[in-house]
Amino acid sequence: MHYYNILDLARVRSEIPLRELNSFRTRPFDGREDIVVRCRGGFRSGPRFDRGVLDGKHSLSYVEHLGSLGATVLIESKERIDVEVNWILKYSNAVLYVNVIEPLLRLVLAEKGFALLHGASLSRKDKAVILSAPPDTGKTTTVLKCLIRAWFSFMSDDMTILGPDRTVYSFPKPFTISAHTYASLVSGDLKTRGLKNKLKLRIKSYVHSRTGRRVLRLVGELNLPILTLNAIGQMVVRPPKIFVEDLVRNVTVKSTAEAVAVCLLRKRGEKVTVAAPDEALDELLFNSEDAFGFPPYSEIFHKLTIKGKTALEILREEKRLLRSLASSVECFRLHSDSRNWDIMVNQIMDEILAPVTPMVETAPVILEPAVPARR
Repeated sequence: MHYYNILDLARVRSEIPLRELNSFRTRPFDGREDIVVRCRGGFRSGPRFDRGVLDGKHSLSYVEHLGSLGATVLIESKERIDVEVNWILKYSNAVLYVNVIEPLLRLVLAEKGFALLHGASLSRKDKAVILSAPPDTGKTTTVLKCLIRAWFSFMSDDMTILGPDRTVYSFPKPFTISAHTYASLVSGDLKTRGLKNKLKLRIKSYVHSRTGRRVLRLVGELNLPILTLNAIGQMVVRPPKIFVEDLVRNVTVKSTAEAVAVCLLRKRGEKVTVAAPDEALDELLFNSEDAFGFPPYSEIFHKLTIKGKTALEILREEKRLLRSLASSVECFRLHSDSRNWDIMVNQIMDEILAPVTPMVETAPVILEPAVPARR
């Protein structure tokens, strides 16, 4: 068994190692789990003509065209969430985590008043800036540039935990190195250590690049067994996952900080504009939903009930928390076709954290008339 404790908010016990949660590994615990993951033979299902969700008395099951021969997921939710998967997801645990466990963590945290937000976070002087962007925009490379130049401490690259009092909590998952990020690593000014067999890493980065994910999204929109195909593909070519300590020398990691800014990364020009709170909220929600958009999330998770609350009710609570964030911090849109978001983020935080010189009240100076000199 593998045990993970995420900030005493969500506890996971799993028969399958979840590498993305390595930073939260802990001693064995019993009877206090929020999520339990098991690998069994799975439920029996014959071939089908499409993907589908089977309703049980207290459970939901996701099955694809190959039935039991493909990837299957059974989720039972009572006092805790029990997840049962078959052998395909056991040997493709990155797909298991990203497509099944992480969406469940999002619901568990939201039910407790926290948000698992798709976005990076960096800190300086105990203040945090959240970077949000659609997948494959350049967020990871921006984070790495900020870290290698020692402008910020690292908090998270992919997912950020936000508390009800605007506290940002570190969620240090390993980085997924895309083709663009790899090019920056080997040809730019990012100095790395611990990267052995760079040719193998380069091949993986291209397979798991923006184009590869676009193909997966296209498959997901078609009537094809997307979860099975994704799992088999990542068994053959493992995703390039590297922790920040192996990417940036002398990196500092910050566990908590107060959110003071949200930066929305996008292309189309070279400028920084202020984003209205409602506009920032819409983009934060859109980017999170887009990150969780692969099946079985779209088919099964909105039908779940956790501790008497439906998933839609829980996500409405998450939306209220994000609305509070957007209305209480400074929100910006960062446009850059040249991918200079790191410079823009640094300048924004310089301005926000610049010390304000207080006005010093002084006594008025009374000028007396000069006494004429005697001759």
